[in-house]
Amino acid sequence: MTTFNKVIQTFVLFVAMFSLAAVSEADELSTALQTHFDSQSAFKYINYESVDQAHADEYGSMRYLVMDFTSALASIDLQSSIHHICSSVLKDQSLIRHLSDAGYDMVSVSFDRQSQYDCL
Repeated sequence: MTTFNKVIQTFVLFVAMFSLAAVSEADELSTALQTHFDSQSAFKYINYESVDQAHADEYGSMRYLVMDFTSALASIDLQSSIHHICSSVLKDQSLIRHLSDAGYDMVSVSFDRQSQYDCL
């Protein structure tokens, strides 16, 4: 086997292992969020999305976690729904630690593809 083939095999193996690590982190986070919101039947957690937003100032970039929920209750009282979900996340220290370890700077709530609401 030539050196070039060994380099190619090593590179392919590295990419495959990196992909598996990223998938396992995503699955672990999704499971943690699903578990967190399972006990709250009022809000149906769907999924999350990671958004990296670059800033032009000295802060560099921020990584957002946008949590998607069904909108049935949100259409009745949007502000209360956002407050309830954000409070639930921000009061759970182990979940906040998990999100911080995963590199998230901000948590947001979304009920549709057009709007997101930051938890402050």
